[in-house]
Amino acid sequence: KESFDIEKNIDYQLALNNKKSQQTLLRLEQSKALPTLRAFIKGGYDGNNDSFRFFKPNQKWYGYSFVGVTMSVPIFSSLRKSAKTQQARIEFEKSKVNLSESKDQILIELENANSEYEYAVNSYNNAVENLKLAEKIEKKNQIKFLEGLISGLELRQAQIQLYTIQNQLLQSMLEVINKKTNLEIILTQN
Repeated sequence: KESFDIEKNIDYQLALNNKKSQQTLLRLEQSKALPTLRAFIKGGYDGNNDSFRFFKPNQKWYGYSFVGVTMSVPIFSSLRKSAKTQQARIEFEKSKVNLSESKDQILIELENANSEYEYAVNSYNNAVENLKLAEKIEKKNQIKFLEGLISGLELRQAQIQLYTIQNQLLQSMLEVINKKTNLEIILTQN
């Protein structure tokens, strides 16, 4: 758990990328409401004759050039652009909330997986202790049976209890493996 870096988690990275893209879209929509300024330069030569003499050396050419600037201010489309900007702002805010929720969800999943693993380990340790106790009881009952102090039915019940506890130990081992695997999956989702 100490080595877990949430920023390397795939789900977190997806939510973070979504937030960044929504922020970029918001900036794009905001920029559409700004005035645009364009500049241009044009130049050339013209020749003027009554007949086609453009390739003759004495042809007169008249040069020209001009520079211009155009400015476009969006006035009439501002309501539509404002609505699109508001929609982009809402999407951006939603992406910030989704990022926060993703982070919280990942941390909760990690904490749950860690708790389930610890519980499985504790259950396994209890099953080991229960097995030791059941083995002692079964051995004592075997001795009592051989001495004639208990019946075969009581010995059989102690043996069944031992087998049941052995099965529980195997189940708890499997549970520890499963919970450790789930925890490792969450920790290595990078």
